[in-house]
Amino acid sequence: MVQTETLISKEETTICSNKKATKNEKKKIASCREYGGDSSDLIYKSGIPTLRASAHRVKFKIKHRKHDPRPVDRNGNETGTTWIPEELQEEQAFAYDTKLYDINGAVINLLRDCDPDIVGSFETSRIDESSSELEKPSFRLEDFRVPVSSVWRSVNGGCCEDAQKYLSNQVATNVAFVEIFDKFVTEMVLPYVKSRLVACGALESDSATCAFYYQRPPTLRLQPGPGWAKVRPHNDVEYGHQNGELNMWVPLTDRVLTGVDLWSETSFGEGYYHPIVANVGEAISWHGSSRKHYVNPNTSVNTRVSIDFRIGVEGYFDPLWEMQGTTDDHSRKKVEL
Repeated sequence: MVQTETLISKEETTICSNKKATKNEKKKIASCREYGGDSSDLIYKSGIPTLRASAHRVKFKIKHRKHDPRPVDRNGNETGTTWIPEELQEEQAFAYDTKLYDINGAVINLLRDCDPDIVGSFETSRIDESSSELEKPSFRLEDFRVPVSSVWRSVNGGCCEDAQKYLSNQVATNVAFVEIFDKFVTEMVLPYVKSRLVACGALESDSATCAFYYQRPPTLRLQPGPGWAKVRPHNDVEYGHQNGELNMWVPLTDRVLTGVDLWSETSFGEGYYHPIVANVGEAISWHGSSRKHYVNPNTSVNTRVSIDFRIGVEGYFDPLWEMQGTTDDHSRKKVEL
């Protein structure tokens, strides 16, 4: 009897192992077929496309949310907050002076101060032909390399969660970066948003005062390549944001070198996506709360870097409301203009 039980146990073990192997093989085949996830050319094979400086979290299960309104509008549900004017929701790309607002340089210095084993390091440096050997080499964000383990979750043997927390803290405490960001927002972005409010009649004139609540610090995103993963189509209301906000997306790397763009629905609920083309020195304004959006996979050998943030507009945005079930919500700074 003992021998029989032993044989059955071995047989069950063999069956389980075979089932697991078959399941893994199917997963491997599907990954290779659908995403190229097992391609030998890829370095980043996890399902996490970016390392981001934001600890914002949301519990998706409704039972974990403490009260209505339910923020997920995949099925047409709205947050109950007020929508900004339609004219302001229309996407636009506008230019800014990269010398006056050297966000790129500030991010380079920030990343150089980070622990290379956690966030990464610059693979190569180059010296401009016009510079002398005594001058410091200049760095390209495209050449920044993120450790593979930093885009794998801890359950899979990686350290994504710790890397994200570390980078979030570095961004929030880097005085030089935050100062450049504040200058960019208050001198460039908010006047731009206010001019659009005046143009559509939401504000009487330029002399009228309006309060803005902008996300501070912004979210810094590093998307290394080559990898297969992409950010899934989503809108920000799913994550506790309001329809009274306007999104800003600032690319810091060359889209030609990375092949990555911000893709967005043309209109709310349409389901048709198009790239919003912007180069370094331009910022994108669009209504990410309602329009689903995503970034495509980075199949290049370069790293895609960008910052993004949201601006709440007085009269449309409720600074006291938050979706229950979210953790580590974005901090805001109020500015009257």
